[in-house]
Amino acid sequence: MPEAGIPDPAHLVLFVSSLRVVEEGTASFTVALSRYPGAPLTVTVERTDGDGDLTVREGASLTFEPATWSAPQQVVLAAARDADNEDGTATFTLSAPGLEPSTVLATEVDQDPLAPVFTTVPVTQAVVALPYRLTVHARGRPAPTYSLRTAPPGMNLDALGHLTWTPSQLGEVDVGVVASNGLQPDAELSFRLVVGPDQPPVARITAPLNGARLSGPRADFSCECTDDVGCARAWFRVNGSTLATQEGPGPIYSVNDWDLTGLTPGGHVLQVHVTDSAGHMVEAEPVIVYVDGPGPDAGAAVDGGPPENRDEGDDIIDPWSCGCGSSALAPAVWMGLGVLGLRARRRRA
Repeated sequence: MPEAGIPDPAHLVLFVSSLRVVEEGTASFTVALSRYPGAPLTVTVERTDGDGDLTVREGASLTFEPATWSAPQQVVLAAARDADNEDGTATFTLSAPGLEPSTVLATEVDQDPLAPVFTTVPVTQAVVALPYRLTVHARGRPAPTYSLRTAPPGMNLDALGHLTWTPSQLGEVDVGVVASNGLQPDAELSFRLVVGPDQPPVARITAPLNGARLSGPRADFSCECTDDVGCARAWFRVNGSTLATQEGPGPIYSVNDWDLTGLTPGGHVLQVHVTDSAGHMVEAEPVIVYVDGPGPDAGAAVDGGPPENRDEGDDIIDPWSCGCGSSALAPAVWMGLGVLGLRARRRRA
């Protein structure tokens, strides 16, 4: 950013970032300067990547004079005819000494007749008693129309390719959609649709991670929910108490800027329950986080409670359990155990 009182340096001004050029036709775009360049400035326009059928017909070199620098100038692109039935693309770069280059993406619009070809990957799972929706699309010139060749009762397809149906029972049905534009062959999209019961959602806590150490006054508490129809709500809990409830389709639910100042130092349990649009509720795998320091020492409670009171003398071995009390080594064993017991009592004292 320039300093106060110093104007921005000159730069190229393009009124489009992309345009379409019909095969065997032309299309144009306008180039201008943001401010007086101080001297004559020449802008060059050239294809730097992409389809060679797209070229600069006019305006490959534009000169902005000091007296006319504010007048926009035009660049004309052309698309040659080809036989590939593809809409090619090319990048054109505009550059001038001392200025940042700019680019325009041009797309060749092919005009050759093309029989329809489906580009849709169908969704093959449906849920009983809930609406199933699929938008089908086929590429072709002229634009194709759609019809149902095979379908269960009640399935509908409109002129724009919107397929809708509400299944009433479990099972499998065959679906066939035909795209036609007067050129042969017609295209057909055939698939088997499996209708199943609504499945419960799947949830996981994405932040913070299990075992995380939270040292600041605030943190993010987030979860992710996926469902075969749609998630509806997330319920956030800390140590069994409700922190927040969020409504909406997800898939991400988040408590931003979660206030940690009310939590005692130590471990805390985070839980999230999610509900889908059918009312199924599941709990994500809980995580444990530690506030104001590292994880607990051995024996510390998860909620930051006192450690276990452990008697070091409990570690003394019972001489009779080793089977050595009646052996020839018994006097030495008894003496050694006596020393260990004395040391343990001194440590407790």
